[in-house]
Amino acid sequence: MKKISNHLLFWLAYIVFKAYLNISSDSIDFVFDTKEVWIRFGQLLLVQVAFLSIKIPFIYSSFYLLNRYLEDNTWFIKSLLSFVFSFFLAVVLMSVINHNLILPIILQYKGELGSVFNPGSLLYHAFSLAFITGIALAIKLIRIQSRKRLHELSLEKERVNTELKYLKAQLNPHFLFNTLNNIYSLARKQSAHTPEAILKLSKLMRFMLYEASKSDILLTEEIRMIEDYISLERLRYTDRVSITFHNVVDDPAQRIAPLLLIHFVENAFKHGLSESRSDAFIKIDVTLKNGLLEASIANSKADKITKDESTSSIGLENIKRQLQLIYPTHKLIIKDEATIFSVELSLPLSK
Repeated sequence: MKKISNHLLFWLAYIVFKAYLNISSDSIDFVFDTKEVWIRFGQLLLVQVAFLSIKIPFIYSSFYLLNRYLEDNTWFIKSLLSFVFSFFLAVVLMSVINHNLILPIILQYKGELGSVFNPGSLLYHAFSLAFITGIALAIKLIRIQSRKRLHELSLEKERVNTELKYLKAQLNPHFLFNTLNNIYSLARKQSAHTPEAILKLSKLMRFMLYEASKSDILLTEEIRMIEDYISLERLRYTDRVSITFHNVVDDPAQRIAPLLLIHFVENAFKHGLSESRSDAFIKIDVTLKNGLLEASIANSKADKITKDESTSSIGLENIKRQLQLIYPTHKLIIKDEATIFSVELSLPLSK
């Protein structure tokens, strides 16, 4: 219904515009100030309506030919020949209507009408038809390109969302599996902290179940999850590892995609510590200032590279891909040195 009303408005605006151009072409300071002028304007409106009986079928048939060509490029010659033939036929029919209806009846012209095939008359109608056809086809092409672009954007958004869901589906079990390994380590040692660790894991799982599926969460919620995860790891490593976490947030209402920072932290604990070292450390700094988030995670490296640690790049590549999809203007610097592994992340956030 809206499409029909838009077409009706277009043709109404066209005939009013054409009638106004015709009636005002002979006067610079033209105004509708007399009855005769209004009568003449009404006549010219009827003239345009009469011509629409030819222009409308021709233009919509041109739309059909354009659609056929866009759908099948082999239709180019057929479409072009059909368009040219229809154009000349429409011009002749407009001249016929002009000589048999418009001039003698609508405009009540009393002079010599001349031939329907008068070159001047045919040329005038050809330019008139070409003018409105060009406008109509231009609008049609713009709308086609606009719909195509919107469709492409919709497909791209759907592809990105699907990929993000896949990436999260990979990471979440990986994260929970590593956390369960930590609790298993406590249980084997018959640590008194095992029940507390299970309770903390339950809290983390609740967060991942209800919050991780969202497109974004409060940055303070992500930081709170990091704090809970660190407290869980402290139960395992006690005083053997120096763990520091510092965060400054100037806007508590700032939001971020969930589980981006926590995986860098989890990677530092899983692949950066060795229980045989007395100088093991993890340093985490998160700062939000004027919409710019800067995170720094550094950890000492284990004495030996285990099988799990050699495959840790899979999780990092996963996070890198998520950052590319969600925050394409981010900056990520990863340094893998002899004794230290560090990550520097800069994210321009927006509410």
